[in-house]
Amino acid sequence: MADDENYSLKIEAKEVIKEIAYAVKHVSLSAKLESTNERVFFNLETKECERYCVELSLNGFRLASRQYDSIDDGSGARYFETIYALLDSISLGYRNTFGDTLIQRLQGLENRKSPSLGEDS
Repeated sequence: MADDENYSLKIEAKEVIKEIAYAVKHVSLSAKLESTNERVFFNLETKECERYCVELSLNGFRLASRQYDSIDDGSGARYFETIYALLDSISLGYRNTFGDTLIQRLQGLENRKSPSLGEDS
């Protein structure tokens, strides 16, 4: 079971990395910190050039450190349910990129719907 949890956390971390890559300068699994069945670490750099090591555990996401491949004490660290909530709390650039991407996708949907609406009239 522990191997399954570790595998699941690694899969989730890899998916998170794919999902947020468009909205950060850099993101990758930590090559130096060992992943366990309880937590996985990845490094990210925000659009504002701030570097973090992020921990993903069954508790959620938290900032493990303000530098790559590092873990601070973390006794008072806040856990976030999603990576998006964590990024929203630390990166204005993420918020802007997310908002811009959402607008572009909505406009794309609207553009696809508009011609078919005109044909039905």
